[in-house]
Amino acid sequence: MFYEKWPRSLIKVVSWRVTVTLSNFLGAWWVSGSMTAGLGFAGFALVMNSALYFIHERAWNRVDQGKVAKEE
Repeated sequence: MFYEKWPRSLIKVVSWRVTVTLSNFLGAWWVSGSMTAGLGFAGFALVMNSALYFIHERAWNRVDQGKVAKEE
């Protein structure tokens, strides 16, 4: 059975959050016209969504459906 260790989940969180935080900042800045509002929104989303994504990843790691062990 394949099992993803927590450091891999954490690396995935960081790479995903960089992408999403940039898009959150740019979207909020574009909509509001305020760089400060864009930074505030992106900062809040960064913290909240990183925690939620990590919990989500760890929960899905417990589900065996769709996992295949690769034999070497």
